[in-house]
Amino acid sequence: MGNLPVNSMKAALPLIAVTLGLGVADARAQDPVAVCPTNFKVLAEDQTTRVIHFTQKKGETCGMHSHPYIVAYVIKSGQLTYIMPDGTKKQGPKLKPGEVLQRGPTSHAHDAAPEDVESIVIEVKKP
Repeated sequence: MGNLPVNSMKAALPLIAVTLGLGVADARAQDPVAVCPTNFKVLAEDQTTRVIHFTQKKGETCGMHSHPYIVAYVIKSGQLTYIMPDGTKKQGPKLKPGEVLQRGPTSHAHDAAPEDVESIVIEVKKP
C-alpha cells in the first residue's frame, strides 16, 4: 500500500474487506437470464415483477445465479438438483404439471437435468 503509515493501513483494512466482500456477493448474485440465456427467457417485466419462461433439457446444466422471491407454475414435470454456493447439492422437489412452487430468495446452479423440465417463473422484485 505504498508509503501509508501503519495506522492508516489498519484503518483501511475494514473498508478493503467490505469492498472485497461486496464484490464476492455481486459475483454470486448473477441474473439467471444472463447466466443461462438458453434456459431463461423474459416474457414480461415491469417495476414489480419479471415473468420468465424456464426450460432445461435433459443433460443441460445452468451456472450459479440468484432469484428473488419466486412463484413457479410447472408446465413439464421434472426434478432438478441444485448446487448451492458452498458446493453442496440439494435435490429439488418432484413437481407435476399444474403444481405451483413458491420459494424465497436463493442462489444456486442447476446440475445436469435427468429429464426435460419447463415452468413459468414469476420473480417478485423488491419494492
